[in-house]
Amino acid sequence: MANSYPFPDNVHVSSSFTLKLNDSNYLLWKTQFESLLSSHKLIGFVNGAVSAPTKTRQVVQDGVSSEITNSQYEFWFCTDQLVQSWLFGTLSEEVLGHVHNISTARDIWLALAKNFNKSSVAREFSLRRSLQLLSKKEKSLSTYCHEFKTICDSLSSIRKPVDESMKIFGFLNGLGREYDPIATVIQSSLSKLPSPTFNDVVSEVQGFNSKLQSYDESSYVTPHLAFMTGKTKPCAPQFQPIQKGRDGRFGQNRGRGGYNTRGRGFSQHQSVSPSQGHRPTCQICGRIGHTTIKCYNRFDNNYQTEVPVQAFASLQVSDDSGREWHPNSAATAHITSSTSGLQEAKAYEGNDAVMVGDGAYLPIKHVGSTTISFAKESGVKGSS
Repeated sequence: MANSYPFPDNVHVSSSFTLKLNDSNYLLWKTQFESLLSSHKLIGFVNGAVSAPTKTRQVVQDGVSSEITNSQYEFWFCTDQLVQSWLFGTLSEEVLGHVHNISTARDIWLALAKNFNKSSVAREFSLRRSLQLLSKKEKSLSTYCHEFKTICDSLSSIRKPVDESMKIFGFLNGLGREYDPIATVIQSSLSKLPSPTFNDVVSEVQGFNSKLQSYDESSYVTPHLAFMTGKTKPCAPQFQPIQKGRDGRFGQNRGRGGYNTRGRGFSQHQSVSPSQGHRPTCQICGRIGHTTIKCYNRFDNNYQTEVPVQAFASLQVSDDSGREWHPNSAATAHITSSTSGLQEAKAYEGNDAVMVGDGAYLPIKHVGSTTISFAKESGVKGSS
């Protein structure tokens, strides 16, 4: 009787199979092994489509019934052992220890499915949790992208792919605060058709990251970083200097403009218009290419500039004439280096002093007040 079971003994599994089964890749391994068996018409040996023949069969000769060996069983057994050898050759040593004593390829297949389907549920939970907690932090963008894609690919390999919109949301959520501008633009575009794909989002973020890197490379500490001032127009609004309050301390003159040093660092500064043809420098973060009004650290009260000492050191109190006032509307005092700009200057008898950027203390010699008038121009209302 002819052999009705294929026996491809010339197949080298080690050369056509790229991985061994372990605790984390069952479904990926299963997909590859099913493809191998299907290509050689042997998938029925593991999915139950091919059942084992009986070991013996009944024959009647000269009216006498007898039982003889079933040759079809021998053919089936040889092919089943071949499939078993392929299975054993694709298992890791730890996994092989659990199934080495099982007798048929079908039973081995079922034992592996029973063991690793439970593991796959735990594996899915672990991967989704890792994806949720993943963030860029101090990593480079390329490293973050690689880790994010690796987790998504692992979920796909166990047939639990991440939805495209959730993949985009998770990716943007893991980026740092400096990526908020591009993240906001991308999120608003998700409601439009056609909506961007995950690869489109990654490309946009990479382009934005390149722009950020160019800012970082060109950033430097500029003079007057924290208290940058320029010569004002003769009729532009000026600010009130020192006044002595009723309790003997310096009063607070809160003008309508100027700098505010409340909070940590210098988070609220008046920007100065850049000269035409020059790139502006932000007085909050110190980066070149945008002004204070557009800085994304503008409303962060916890943000501190990286160079506070240099910023303090750049403070210029006044010019040689003593008539140039430097606005600081929310400070506890306003300072001038000359009494020529004060009315009714009186000698100061207190113990306070002024600390400058290098840590030195300058004595306060006089206190007084003055009135600064200005004319109307360009719609600006004057006050005194």
